[in-house]
Amino acid sequence: MPSSLMYLLQNSLKRTKNWRNPMPRPIERWEQLRKSQAGDGILEIPSLSTGVDSGFGYVRFAIGSQGEPRLLVPCGADVKIKSAPSNSKLLVTVSRLQIDKKTVLFLDVTCVLRSLDSVFAELANEIVYRISTGESPLKAVDSTISDFRALLDNVEHSDVTDQQIVGLIGELTVLLALTKLSPSAIDAWTGPLDQRHDFRNGNDAFEVKTSTRADSSIIHVSSIEQLTEPKGGTLTLIHVKVERSANGQLSVSNLASQIIALGCSQELLSRRLLALGCSSLNSSEWDRARYALEHMDAYRVKEGFPRISSAAFPDERLPAGVRDVTYAVDLLAASDFLFSETEMDPLFRKMTS
Repeated sequence: MPSSLMYLLQNSLKRTKNWRNPMPRPIERWEQLRKSQAGDGILEIPSLSTGVDSGFGYVRFAIGSQGEPRLLVPCGADVKIKSAPSNSKLLVTVSRLQIDKKTVLFLDVTCVLRSLDSVFAELANEIVYRISTGESPLKAVDSTISDFRALLDNVEHSDVTDQQIVGLIGELTVLLALTKLSPSAIDAWTGPLDQRHDFRNGNDAFEVKTSTRADSSIIHVSSIEQLTEPKGGTLTLIHVKVERSANGQLSVSNLASQIIALGCSQELLSRRLLALGCSSLNSSEWDRARYALEHMDAYRVKEGFPRISSAAFPDERLPAGVRDVTYAVDLLAASDFLFSETEMDPLFRKMTS
């Protein structure tokens, strides 16, 4: 590690120990938030105050939907983030959150790679310290990330698989179709939030499966719950067929840009992409492959559809000793459950209503 970076880290550690009003240890605060899932109740997300005022309110520790550590720095309405701060390790956005029924803007710094938690804790400490000395919120965030850049860039991370890219492109293709009907369709995209189905509105759900050959009829199912409809509701299987193409219009960044252009919240979209491991709307890692859309089919998933569900087992439980079930379905056997072209539009409208 370069000596300048070691010096920076050592100084940050000393500040945590020696500051007149000792800084809370970020790692401990984030762990506390993960356990309580509540914080101090000031914000609608789990958060705790650092006790340091940025001039617009108290800087806060927070966590994301997957428990990822965040630092929220209150800022002014005229703050504009440079494109540089966000990368494959950090996500920097402006979030609008409610305090006492008033909207407060925060510079929202999130650690994408959990292997960087300890480094991110020191970065957060440094940001808080610089704000305590009078630096503006934007300058404190920008300058600290710049100073830590070499250390952050030195961390290796695993490659994204083609299967992950294809799966995300399939879900974004469906989200784009829904967003054309309503800019708030992002609210129905629940898959990144650890929900059972990819899209959910009330008691209606979509499960999206993507194949990389136009003639493919095989899909893979990862659990017995995936093709089980919500209680008292409906489940539709959306089968997206794509083929890899150098000139294809389907890429993560292109789809994301189209969705935002239709009025979708960039912040909400970024959060969901982050939950799937995609830290930037223009990530080169997720954008390395392009695809062309060949076709999109929809199937009614109900009694008689070829599937394995919990209802097939006594007491709706897997046999003793069986932990999970994965299986493949040939959709050629499900032709009786296929929606017609004219039925697709009202089906998608119902998901956004």
